[in-house]
Amino acid sequence: MQTRALVKERSQRNLLLLIDGIKTDEMLLINVAGVKPEDFEFLQSLGLIAPVSGSSSSRSSSSSASSSSASAPAAAPPAAATEEIFLDYSAFTAALTQLISSELGLRGFTLTLAVDKANSIEELREVATRVIDQIRDRKGLPAAEKARRTLFGA
Repeated sequence: MQTRALVKERSQRNLLLLIDGIKTDEMLLINVAGVKPEDFEFLQSLGLIAPVSGSSSSRSSSSSASSSSASAPAAAPPAAATEEIFLDYSAFTAALTQLISSELGLRGFTLTLAVDKANSIEELREVATRVIDQIRDRKGLPAAEKARRTLFGA
């Protein structure tokens, strides 16, 4: 309640809800509509977030331990942790979320939450496998194969 009085912008309040000390600022910038790098500085100036100890190359954010200076770029997750993945982290996240929405609808809600919670490309790959399995169970093998090609390439 008090935070709402301090933080008027909805996007900044949404950002506060999603900061967990694990996701980098870059991940949050990509996934939270309307958020700008300056929002991290603003929240830090209010004392609502602080730098995470031990994060030198990436800026993880947390309600109790968060962002560092906005001028340093956040380190992106590995573009391809294995040869199976041909999309970078943000593109893979977007493709996976879109696939869940279009193929599973509301039945895929828990999988969408799992995508949001994933902190690495390996965790996203595990969610992708679950998504493909559910698509196969609900829509058949051809739809599952199309989903696999969308996420992992030919």
